[in-house]
Amino acid sequence: MSAHQHIFEIIIIGFCTGLLSGAFGIGGGVVCTPLLRLFLGLSAHVAVGTTIAIIIPTSCTGAVNYFRKGLVDFKLALAIGIPAMLGVCFGAYATNLISGNALMISFACLVTFVGVDLTFGILEKFTNKAKSEPDSESEPDSKPDSKPKPSRLKLALLGITTGLMAGFFGIGGGFILIPALVYLANMTLKEAFGTSLCVVSIVSIPGTITHALLGHVDYWLMIVMMFTTVPASFLGSAIALRTKDSVLKKAFGIIMLIVAITMFFKEAS
Repeated sequence: MSAHQHIFEIIIIGFCTGLLSGAFGIGGGVVCTPLLRLFLGLSAHVAVGTTIAIIIPTSCTGAVNYFRKGLVDFKLALAIGIPAMLGVCFGAYATNLISGNALMISFACLVTFVGVDLTFGILEKFTNKAKSEPDSESEPDSKPDSKPKPSRLKLALLGITTGLMAGFFGIGGGFILIPALVYLANMTLKEAFGTSLCVVSIVSIPGTITHALLGHVDYWLMIVMMFTTVPASFLGSAIALRTKDSVLKKAFGIIMLIVAITMFFKEAS
């Protein structure tokens, strides 16, 4: 059955992708890639390539609401995004080196990690603990809310890692960026969401070009999904700015775990 016969499923997948992208600053790839594979039966490589193409307008739209609230650090986004552009090209090319089944099992492992983290807040507890520990070298009268500037090397390494993951799995890389921005740059969670979406927008462009050259992008599907992902992303970011982070994250985490379990059973059969 062709993608043209799955209009309802495409609309639902697009809406979920956009909504969760805007709400969590992650680009939506951890939702879109497995759903395209599970419900539309796309090949693993096309699911990855088409997803990263959809992430471009989705992440840009989601970033708008955060930008209006002053929650986007453009300088930091560029410092991470430029090296990430190199990493995403290598990550995208690397998908041609493994089978589709192995790619999806690897992706299921990644989704499991994200789901467990969001449900139980493992990385958040770690970053909060790190923040609460006093710095023995800091001055007693130093301002606790002053934001440190991460070194260029750390930002470059973060960007390359994010890019590699984005290109290989068809994701924006926000699940890596958000805890890193909270820990390294002392950002609030919503500042990390907004800045992450900005980086995701930058990374997705070369990632899409590379996957397109490899023949991994379904253009018809990409265009149709944009009609739901874009407004849903704007809606998701608006909801996130008014909702408790803990409620959103746990709900998303549970969904991810269900998706991961389903993927494991499908790919192993």
